[in-house]
Parts: sequence; structure tokens; C-alpha cells
Amino acid sequence: MLALGETLALLSAFFWGNSGVVLKSVPQKYRLTFIFLESIMSGIIIISLLFILDQWKDFSDFTVTTTILAIIAAVINVSGSVFYIFAIKHVKVGMAFVVINSLFPLFSIIGGVIFLNQILSLPIYVGGIIIITGIAVITLNGKGRLSFSEPRSSLKIGLFFCTITPLCWGSGALMMDKLLEEQGVLPLILIRAATIFVFFAILLLIWKRKDFYASFTGDSQRAKKIIFASILTTFAMLGWFTSLSLSDAALTIILGSSAPIFAVISARIFLKESFSKRSIFGILICISGVLTVII
Repeated sequence: MLALGETLALLSAFFWGNSGVVLKSVPQKYRLTFIFLESIMSGIIIISLLFILDQWKDFSDFTVTTTILAIIAAVINVSGSVFYIFAIKHVKVGMAFVVINSLFPLFSIIGGVIFLNQILSLPIYVGGIIIITGIAVITLNGKGRLSFSEPRSSLKIGLFFCTITPLCWGSGALMMDKLLEEQGVLPLILIRAATIFVFFAILLLIWKRKDFYASFTGDSQRAKKIIFASILTTFAMLGWFTSLSLSDAALTIILGSSAPIFAVISARIFLKESFSKRSIFGILICISGVLTVII
């Protein structure tokens, strides 16, 4: 039977995978709104939990340095989310999830070695090679050309965002994992939500005000999709950080990396995205590489 930490990590993967599928059907210019809404929903839920569980005293352990580090981690993390939005504009959501979630644990472990003095084992090297092989199988067709992009999209831009996204997420996860050794999970999530709220309030209300208002006017279905994606992402983040505080980071990462499975299935069912046998084979290779790296 799965422990609470493992269960939350799997639920996080499920919510995160499906949020991407929902967001895919929303026009690009409205997608930033969902991150803003997610920060509001996260803030409301966390403040409620702090009152219910009476954990406001956990903030007394925060120093100026800790708070600044938490804000930096939040900025890095949300930058990855923004890059992810641009990634699924240029590549199929199922393929983007496979590439991003295969590189995410790899970058996280490499970062752990460099910054946290963790020791690399042979399975990590082997798994890294398997992951790269899987990505090559997915992205290259028989003629050696990239084949997982959306029509009329730039392949180079798509690959760039698929690479920079997990780099940001991995860096943010390492910082949060280190902070969770001494700080409570709820205050850290609240700081993350507040940071994102301020950043996107400025971005949306000054630079993208028209798109922000249009997100909720004129098309009720679009507004519902944005709200639904925000709710899914909120639960994904809550599950992820809580799992990170209850389980080993490696275990949370591997279970969280199962998100592509949920994304591919949902994208096939709801978005009718088609995948060749070669792509499916590449997906299986990537997943096996992730398992090799983490286990």
C-alpha cells in the first residue's frame, strides 16, 4: 500500500498532466491568466489551512535570508511554468510532457550533485543515456527530422522551451527541498503563491490587461477551462510540495515524472492527438530512463 507521500506525488502527476491538456485548448494569449488564478486559489487554500491547523507560528522560524530564498525559488519555478506554456504552443502537449518530464529528474539530480554534493551512481549515467535516446526517438522521424511540432510552429523554439522548462523546475525543486529541511510546507507554498500573485498582477494588469479581461468575457467555455486548469494546477502544486516534505525527493520526482502518462492518455482522448508507433516507443524508453535514473 502506498504511503501518503507517494500517493500525493501520484495525484500531483495526475492533476499536472491533465492541467496541460485542458490548457492546450485555450488560446495562447489567455494562458498566462491561469497561473495568476492558481496563485490566488493556492493562497486561499493555504491561508485556510494555516487557520484550521493553527500553523501561523511556523512563520516565526523564517529569517530574511530564508524568505528571500523562498521568493527566488518561487520566481524560478513560475518561470518554468511560463516557459511550459510557450512549449505547448509549439509542440504537441503529450510530446512536450514526455520531453520535459524526462529532463526534469535528470536536471534535478545533476543539480543535486553540483550544489548539494550528492554522489552520482552508475544507474544515473545509464538512465541519462536512455532518456536522451528516448527523446531522440520521439523527436526524429525516419529522415532525421523533428516530427512532434504543431503545424506552423518553430521547432527550434519548441525544443528551447522544452529544455529550459525542466531546468527551471529542477532548480526551483532543489531550492525548495533544501528549505523544507528546516521550514514548514504551508508557509513556503504561501510565499510562492504571494510571489506569483504580485508578479502576474503587474504583468497582466499593466502589460496584458486586455487579454486578462477577455479571458472571462465573451466565451464562457474559455473562462471555465482557464479556471479548471488553475484548480488542477493548484492541487498539483499542493500535492507536490507536501509529498516533497513527507518523502525522499528522489521518490517524489520519479512519481511526479509519471505525469506524461496521464497527459498522453488525456491528450489522445480529449484532444484527439495522434501518435505513431515510433513516438509510443520513444515514450516508453523515456519512462524507463526516468525509472533507471531515480531507482
